[in-house]
Amino acid sequence: PEATYSAFSKAQRLGIIIIVCLIGLASPFASVTYTPAIPTIARDVGVTVSQINLTVTTYLVAQAIAPTIWASIGDIHGRRPLYIATLAVFIGSCVGMSVTDSYAALMVLRAMQAAGSAPNVALGSGVIGDVVHVSRRGGFMGFYMGLGGMGTAFGPILGGLFAEYTGWHGIFVFLTAFFALCWIGYALLVPETLRGIVGDGRVPPPWYGRPPVKLLTPPAAPNAEELRAALPPKKKVDLLGPVKMLKEVDVVCCLLFAGLHFVTWQVSMVAIATILADRYGLSELDIGLAFISNGAGSFVASLVMGKVMNRDYKVQLCKEAAAKAERGEEAPQEVEMIERARIRSLIAPTAGLNASVIAFGWTLQYRVHLAAPIIFHFFIGGLNMALLSTTSTLMVDLFITRASSVTASINLVRCCFAAVGTAVVQPMIDAMDVGWTFTTLSFICMLSCPLMLAEYVYGHRWRRKR
Repeated sequence: PEATYSAFSKAQRLGIIIIVCLIGLASPFASVTYTPAIPTIARDVGVTVSQINLTVTTYLVAQAIAPTIWASIGDIHGRRPLYIATLAVFIGSCVGMSVTDSYAALMVLRAMQAAGSAPNVALGSGVIGDVVHVSRRGGFMGFYMGLGGMGTAFGPILGGLFAEYTGWHGIFVFLTAFFALCWIGYALLVPETLRGIVGDGRVPPPWYGRPPVKLLTPPAAPNAEELRAALPPKKKVDLLGPVKMLKEVDVVCCLLFAGLHFVTWQVSMVAIATILADRYGLSELDIGLAFISNGAGSFVASLVMGKVMNRDYKVQLCKEAAAKAERGEEAPQEVEMIERARIRSLIAPTAGLNASVIAFGWTLQYRVHLAAPIIFHFFIGGLNMALLSTTSTLMVDLFITRASSVTASINLVRCCFAAVGTAVVQPMIDAMDVGWTFTTLSFICMLSCPLMLAEYVYGHRWRRKR
């Protein structure tokens, strides 16, 4: 099945995924380059840190809503036109952020940034589902998440550098230039990949799906029109499709689990900038450097989990083949209980993440040597990415024809949760200090763990009922 799944060559697949990954950096870059500069922005704009944190909340709310609308369109009408349109919106908002000093404008432009960048994360997952077979999808999803982790690692450094040496406006001048180049590269090189339009890649898409440079485009099949006729009929766009997916029990289990743990990561990223400035007296550049550990953890874990997921897939396939052989049945070509293949390695990362969150909070509260919270922040970033990449890959596996929509569902839940967390973290720290704040968040996360156990045991039954 892998050999016939996609007509794109290995080099073409890799080229497409690299460009998609670079565009996928828009969302983490826009988020984390901003956080080290929060104290400076608050001072320059003349508002409090809590008010600037509301711009982060606004970003997260828009980040949750925008993919819900765009992803459904991308699953029906194609990835390419949406990439071109949404990235243009993002670039325009960066231009505005580079010149404004108005708090009201900050709120609006941050929402536009999220609306232009967040859909690309869902579209990227869809592209990987389009061109990569399920047996290797975990590795490519890990690679995709890994480059996002690099954005998380180096974004705060860039934010700190620009905030200290050029002013915080320089952050958005850089984002404008970098992603304008990405936009040009995508528009020139990347073809449409949606399987409902191009099949395995050999059916020529409409004119808007064809790039001027054919380097990453496979040759059309001689019987392209026959293949086009065999494609499933195009469905109507359902803008509420990602929301409707939340009625599925297995989706709810995965998204509540991943969303609650994502909150701990988001809150740690927002809170640490102010805590390191107030309690450790660090400059914007030093704060940016402190974020390296979290991003490095994200990058390392995503690559490791990609390999782990590919291994787990093979292990589960062997188990199912052995079980069928005992019953005298033909060996399966693909894993039937994909839930078990993906979830089997989540116990250790889940336990480690919650322990790291608690330790992170208490080391900051007692002002332990700076190395301690930075080390725990490394594990928070890495282990959260392990959970996120695994659940994201599982959701794409379960809804391969609606990969962008289900990724938008993931984004919707985790960003709504994170928006609430960002809004309440400072009042929580003011009321109960840092240690008990992160202990409380960890306890809430642990309450969601039985949901993944239920998905492991019963998920294949729930899927078959669909």
